[in-house]
Amino acid sequence: MHSKDIDAISARLKELRTFSDYTTADIAAKLGIEEQEYVSYENGESEIPINLIYKFASIMDTEPTYVLQGFLPSKDMVNVVYDGKGRSIKRYEGYSFTSLASDFKNKTMNPMLVTIAPTDAPELVVHGGQEFNYVLEGELRVIVDNKEYFLRAGDSIYFDPSHPHAQLAMGGKPAKFLTIINE
Repeated sequence: MHSKDIDAISARLKELRTFSDYTTADIAAKLGIEEQEYVSYENGESEIPINLIYKFASIMDTEPTYVLQGFLPSKDMVNVVYDGKGRSIKRYEGYSFTSLASDFKNKTMNPMLVTIAPTDAPELVVHGGQEFNYVLEGELRVIVDNKEYFLRAGDSIYFDPSHPHAQLAMGGKPAKFLTIINE
């Protein structure tokens, strides 16, 4: 994630926390983390993991989209996203995320198009819910809990993302896939 994105998310964390009259210790306890860890997120010193963003949003009774992007979704029945018009989300270096439902209120799943640049070093992540990946282009190596799965266009994988996992493009070319995360 770019530093300006981290700064913007950090500012929203602080804004929501102070508006709700919580201390940093209160929020840390509700998130199940140490206060210093939470303070590092709020100060922009560390990138807050996506699972904590969802948990924070729930505590604040707001949408994760607001914490991530600074706007509240407005659609409650239908959210159409035309080709190439999805909202870009910056999360990890080498990953390009396009949200396919960012303007839908009270989502129970988060569909995104993901393009991954080839890289040597996977960044393992952990978050709540369940995750589905469907490869659209290229070749994808998926690591889940130290096991590797090799996928090509048309292949899919469904897994528990509470285990450390990563996706990597193979063959020296970017890979593109649809991911749906249920938080």
